[in-house]
Amino acid sequence: MFGSLQEAFSLLIRVPLVWTTGIIMGAAFGIDLMLEFSGETFFAGKVLLFGLLVLPFFVAGALGAMHRKDGSLAAFLEEGKKGYFRVLLPAIVLVFAAAVTLLLLAAPVALFTGESAVGAISSAVMGVALSFAFFAYFYDAAAVTEELGVFASIQRSAALVFTDLWNVLLFYAANIAAFIGMGFAALFLLTALLYDKLAPIVESGETFAFDAVNATATQAEFAAILGPDGVWATALVYALFIAVFVPFALAFKAAFYSRHIREAEEEKVVGEYDEKGRWYRY
Repeated sequence: MFGSLQEAFSLLIRVPLVWTTGIIMGAAFGIDLMLEFSGETFFAGKVLLFGLLVLPFFVAGALGAMHRKDGSLAAFLEEGKKGYFRVLLPAIVLVFAAAVTLLLLAAPVALFTGESAVGAISSAVMGVALSFAFFAYFYDAAAVTEELGVFASIQRSAALVFTDLWNVLLFYAANIAAFIGMGFAALFLLTALLYDKLAPIVESGETFAFDAVNATATQAEFAAILGPDGVWATALVYALFIAVFVPFALAFKAAFYSRHIREAEEEKVVGEYDEKGRWYRY
C-alpha cells in the first residue's frame, strides 16, 4: 500500500499531464456550480455534460502515459485517442446497469417502506452507486493498460477486488482519508475567504437548511447570502479541490493496479534453481 502511494506521487511528478484530468473535471464542476448559483441551470447541465464527455480522453491519456512511464505530450495524446472508448463505453454500461437496478429496487423498497417510487429510488441511489463503484473502480485502469473490452474490463476490476480484498479495502480507506483531508483543507480555505460573509450569520445563530424539494429557491437564497464574490470563491475552491484530488486518485489507482498485476505475474512463475544456480521454470 505504501509502495503504491509512493509510486503515485512519483507518477504525478514524472507524468505531469496527469494533472489535466483534474483541471478538466474541476473546471466543469466549478463552472456548473457557479451557473447553478446564478440560476442558469440549463447551461450548467450542458457544461457538466461536455466535461464528462471529454474526461475519458484525459483519463485514458493519463493512465496510458503512466503505464508507459512516458510523460511526453505525444504519448498522452496517443493513449487518449486509443483508450477513449475503452473508458467511455464501460462507464455508460455501468450507469445503465445502475439505473436498471434502481428501477428494480424501487417497487420492493416502496412497498416495505411506504414511500413513493420516486422517494424509494432517491433513498437507494447512494447504496447502488457505492456498490457498483466498489467492484468496478479499476475498470478504466484494466481497459487502458491491458487493452480490454467493455465487459472484460469490468470483470477484471471485480476479480481484482475479490482476489485481493484486504489490500483493496486499505486502498479505498487511503483514498477516503485523502478525500477527507483535502476536503477539510478546502473548507478551511473557503471559510477564510468568506469569513466576512459567514461570521455575521454564525454570530446571529441563524440556520440554513437545504430544501431538496425547492432546490432552486434554496440555491438562490444561498447565493444571495454569499454575493457574487462569494459565489466565485466557492466555485473556485470547489474546482481547486477537484483539480488536486482527481489526479492524486488516478495516479494512486494506476500505481496500485500496476503493482497488483506485477505481483500476480510473479506468482505465476513456478520453478526452482538447480545445484549450479540455474533457474528452471515448470
